[in-house]
Amino acid sequence: MDSRNKALDAIRGYAIVTMVFSGSIAYGGVLPAFMYHAQSPPPKHEWVENLPGITWVDLVFPLFLFAMGAAIPMSMQKGMDWKKQLKRFALLVFFAIFFEHSKYTNFSQLDSALTYLIALTGFLSLFLIMGTKKIMYQWIGLGLAFLLMLFAPFDNNGHFELHRSDVIILVLANMALIGAIIYHYTRLHHVYRLLVLVPLFGLITGRFLDESWNQYIYEPYFADWLIEFNFLKYLFLIIPGIYAGEWLMHKTEWNKGSEKSFSKLSLAWLCCGLVAWNIIALYNRWLMLNLFISLAAMALIIGWQYLFNKENKLDQRIILAACYLLICGLFFEAFEGGIKKDDATLSYFFVTGGMAFFLLFAFEQFSILKRILAPIGQNPLLAYALPGIFILPIIDLIGLGEYYDGLTATAFQAILHGLFIVIPTALLAALATKYRIFWKS
Repeated sequence: MDSRNKALDAIRGYAIVTMVFSGSIAYGGVLPAFMYHAQSPPPKHEWVENLPGITWVDLVFPLFLFAMGAAIPMSMQKGMDWKKQLKRFALLVFFAIFFEHSKYTNFSQLDSALTYLIALTGFLSLFLIMGTKKIMYQWIGLGLAFLLMLFAPFDNNGHFELHRSDVIILVLANMALIGAIIYHYTRLHHVYRLLVLVPLFGLITGRFLDESWNQYIYEPYFADWLIEFNFLKYLFLIIPGIYAGEWLMHKTEWNKGSEKSFSKLSLAWLCCGLVAWNIIALYNRWLMLNLFISLAAMALIIGWQYLFNKENKLDQRIILAACYLLICGLFFEAFEGGIKKDDATLSYFFVTGGMAFFLLFAFEQFSILKRILAPIGQNPLLAYALPGIFILPIIDLIGLGEYYDGLTATAFQAILHGLFIVIPTALLAALATKYRIFWKS
């Protein structure tokens, strides 16, 4: 059986494209606040702790975590390979540290061709390590990487710091390993995964209580460059993703006799509409109106599913899971001061987990989206690294840097600033996938 699921790849591709785009649009005051993280509004983009709400940007990382969780059962059909999982963890931690140091923006103090050379050498190193299968090339890549870490001027003081890493990749490294371990020990006892979330709930909710043991273990310790207890909260997205992955492996069996139809396509649009509406309503704090409209829409979706798509067991489970998680998220919304990405609230995990299930169903119906986004989603590490250590130095190297930096005066230019990065990133990642060049850990 082919372990790939194109809808899941498309979700991962959408997450990567929107992640790159949201990080590339011009900052300042020319774009409205909903174009950025809800807790980091323009013009200063400083974190506002008590500002509730989410935007489309806040959905990006949960989708990626959900897709990672769903990929775990598919990649472990032959059982747990401890050597492979530990190697993957080590490589992702290395990637997080080395990539953060190699980003082109770190060398702005250098006024020479050395700036481009360091970033592009960093890209070459990662390409040899992650994108080739020959051991000799991988060792050459590691050698180049360690030479850079020893001698490159990573900041004004020229320091390399072990604690300085790309937090997104470090979270993914931790969740990939912990998620694989949880799946290994619960693959025959699915309910045990839910039991894991109960003490985790207590751990998370008690972390802010002074002098509690919860707060104590959340304090940084000697190996916080490798793992943090704070990352465990993301299991609220990984574990639902694991269930989705298990269900997707039964697609052929559970979808027997089920075909695409106008009713399923209409249902997919309704699911997307519900996701968009919740983002808008939660951002604008239309809480009571959102609750009633969301409950009515979910009742319509479930009724539609039972009337026109009852024979599809997979769709039924995905839609019911989506509705359940979204309902939980809306009921928890007032808890912890309203839904927030930073510091993430339980409402945030439940709401975005439900949205991920809705989009998984919808993307399965949208063939065009799967064709466009799936190739990007099959190469997430390459797509994630391209802007910071390849595209930005190339833009400066060919003399377009001044033009690119100047795209900040109007809203149109601010959007163009992002498209300038995201379009070549998407094209290069899709092209690499076409020619079977994958960055794998």
